[in-house]
Amino acid sequence: MGAAYKILGKTVQPHVLAISTFIATAAVTSYFTIKPKSRDETENTSPLNQTSDGKSSTANADGKDDDVMKSIEGFLNDLEKDAKQDTKAS
Repeated sequence: MGAAYKILGKTVQPHVLAISTFIATAAVTSYFTIKPKSRDETENTSPLNQTSDGKSSTANADGKDDDVMKSIEGFLNDLEKDAKQDTKAS
């Protein structure tokens, strides 16, 4: 047999130590990624996703946010104007 480690008075083979390290790392990682959010984390949502009454909302029932839609439409209109000016100049 090869070398072994003594941990808390027990002899542990290196392959058992390696496997248990992988399992412990996976368990800790999955716990922190799957764990439900605490109340403090849910109350401190991003200000972009909050409405004026404080409730978290990303969009209305149609899936459209009026301010964002207006901004996008304005941007697209500006692009169309620039494209028209470029074609007239050419």
